[in-house]
Amino acid sequence: MDYRKIMSRLNAALNQVNASYAVIAKKYGLSYNALMVMYIIAEYETVTQKNICDILFLSKSTVHGILLELIKNKYVVLISGKNKKEKRIIFTNNGEEFFSAILKDTEIFEKKVLDFIGEKEALFFLEQSERAANYMLSKVNETINRDD
Repeated sequence: MDYRKIMSRLNAALNQVNASYAVIAKKYGLSYNALMVMYIIAEYETVTQKNICDILFLSKSTVHGILLELIKNKYVVLISGKNKKEKRIIFTNNGEEFFSAILKDTEIFEKKVLDFIGEKEALFFLEQSERAANYMLSKVNETINRDD
């Protein structure tokens, strides 16, 4: 098995998926990362900057910069969390309207893609992707910790 070639093709395919979302993000004046942050805010009832960093594997400074821009555009606000330091992030009414327009666009191509693949195959692909990603992350962490 040519591991390098398989991983290269897998990475290229995943980059094309991300590029599709980047096209939508650009249409709405967002970066790819900003769009992903908005997805996280929409998906979770309670979300903090740290949660976003952990989920998207982005640095605190990157997420902070994105949040500042979203706040400036009146798409999100910060509200008190469990303690003084922690702030929850929620959409404003303007942010909800803005994000619902984005969702309409993304749902069009997402539905077409999943219909093309088929439900059974899409679920199999999802399960295998999650399995591979989790295993890969555990192995890379083992490798990094072993080298320290």
